[in-house]
Amino acid sequence: MEKMIERFMDQIVENVKHERIKRGISQLALAQILGHKSPNYVAKIETRKHDVSYNLEHLYKIAHEFGLEVRDLIPQVKKTTK
Repeated sequence: MEKMIERFMDQIVENVKHERIKRGISQLALAQILGHKSPNYVAKIETRKHDVSYNLEHLYKIAHEFGLEVRDLIPQVKKTTK
């Protein structure tokens, strides 16, 4: 289960990064959207090596700024049978 959650979180990060780059938005600009003054925060999230990630408030702000729905940033979870 832990690996599945990690992949889920990785996909959220990749989705946000893809949308950020597609719009020509820098890490600094995204950090400012999230209320931070330095691009280091976004860089840490995008490298997935510092145990930081986007929270729901972040995803709301990003979706609003990018003209998306929050669900557009979150991967679909498929049911698994036990």
